[in-house]
Amino acid sequence: KAGSSNCLLHKRCEPTVFLTTMSPMLFSLAFSAACITAVAEECTAMMQTDLRSASGMMSRLDFKHALENRGSKAIPCVIHQTAKTHTLKEQEAKWAQTWKDMNPKCEYKLWNDTEIAELAQKASPKVIWPIWDGLQPVQRADVFRYLVLWWQGGYYADVDVSCKKPIDQYKLPASTNMIVGYEFGHRFPEWQRAQIKFARTEQFQQWFIASAPGNPVLRRCLELIRQRYTWKVESTLELTGPGVFSDAVHEFLEMKSPHAVENEVKIRRHPPEAHFLSYPSESLFGYGKWKMWVFAAGRVNAAPMIAADDPTEGQENLVEHHFAGSWKKEEDLEDSQKKRNALSQQQATESAKGS
Repeated sequence: KAGSSNCLLHKRCEPTVFLTTMSPMLFSLAFSAACITAVAEECTAMMQTDLRSASGMMSRLDFKHALENRGSKAIPCVIHQTAKTHTLKEQEAKWAQTWKDMNPKCEYKLWNDTEIAELAQKASPKVIWPIWDGLQPVQRADVFRYLVLWWQGGYYADVDVSCKKPIDQYKLPASTNMIVGYEFGHRFPEWQRAQIKFARTEQFQQWFIASAPGNPVLRRCLELIRQRYTWKVESTLELTGPGVFSDAVHEFLEMKSPHAVENEVKIRRHPPEAHFLSYPSESLFGYGKWKMWVFAAGRVNAAPMIAADDPTEGQENLVEHHFAGSWKKEEDLEDSQKKRNALSQQQATESAKGS
């Protein structure tokens, strides 16, 4: 049923009546087919336009179009952090100083709660600002990192993250205009993901990310947040945290990889015994004008712990996350690793008995 007079059947099909010289039966069949196709295309286009104008959302097809056509820029050397006020706790101030000392040529910005609210109102008046008062403080901090990098670009780091190596020594490809990093060095089975409180089996951390301004991946992330808010999602992990961020990144990587869906089907039907990642780390992935560099987990997490489980992922540590006040501690991962090793030994024993 058409929802608008612009989508009425006769407006797209009426001229055909005067142009056809077919027999009545052939004409009837051709006319019906043409009208069905025309009306379906127009109504679909109108529906998508109406939805976007009403909510400010971007569909998956829009996301692909933006990736292909929007111009990109280099990542500006601006370091963003946020706290309740401009006065950091003693230890946080020491960690913040590492960013200033190691990157003297970069601009440093510490945003307080009032300033991030003003940014949300200015940069996203239709998508994020309407739900701002309904977000918890930790959720606003999550949203801020995506929003400020989308709006201004630069490097974002939590206040409990210290800089271990100057940014200008990262030695990334010149075309890189977004940087993300795996949180752990391999994909977790579902039972272990739940046990260690990860949102995704292949999760991307978001305590340190970087991007040029206008990145469609970050815009997609913001719109997914609004969508999930509408769906009544309240979990911080899913609404604003690593769950939604990982989803936006995975969408980008899937679009870059023509066999991604086919490979995922194979993985789910026949899970590999060895550790693996769907998209290799220390690699550049590109779609259109946007290029994303994926750091190995050891670059952004505790490298020794990562290397113990996945030696190739234990790369030189560039930033250190101190998990100050975090809901997820390193001992959670260590305890889960012990349990997984015990299960592997049990399975090996049972297999040996069976043979």
